[in-house]
Amino acid sequence: MTTAQKKVSISKPVLMADALKFASGEPLIDNPTPSKPSPKKTAQRGSKAVSGLVPDGDVRMTANINAELHLKLKIKAAEQRTTIGELIEQLLVKHL
Repeated sequence: MTTAQKKVSISKPVLMADALKFASGEPLIDNPTPSKPSPKKTAQRGSKAVSGLVPDGDVRMTANINAELHLKLKIKAAEQRTTIGELIEQLLVKHL
């Protein structure tokens, strides 16, 4: 039998079954490697800011601002050797 004549049996994936497994928390792969949940990333207040870490007592905030204003903010933060977050916090404390 040549390669062209071989019959290949491929089963169709059952997407609904996989979706139901996922929704119920069952693993989608055989013999999954158990993993520990990662601890919440936090930094201590007063320590040097580390990207991606939220200091205890702080909350993360998202805001849309004009691109030109954002660039000015980045430049000012660099000049003062601080973070944009620290600059915004100082401005809010001053004006609220």
